[in-house]
Amino acid sequence: MPVAAVQVVAGPRHTRGTPPNVVETDPLTWIRLATGRLGWAEAVRSGAVRASGARADLSEYLPLA
Repeated sequence: MPVAAVQVVAGPRHTRGTPPNVVETDPLTWIRLATGRLGWAEAVRSGAVRASGARADLSEYLPLA
């Protein structure tokens, strides 16, 4: 069950159906990614993050500065 939905990277406007670029994770994993305690590749590889679409790779934006 999602706890939030946000657009974090500028991109095309989406209005219907399944969005083309989606990242799903739990709140704790997001905090770990944002603070640098978990790397993007490791999170995806382990299944802690599910990312689909050409613009769903957030590795250049994490950790947050």
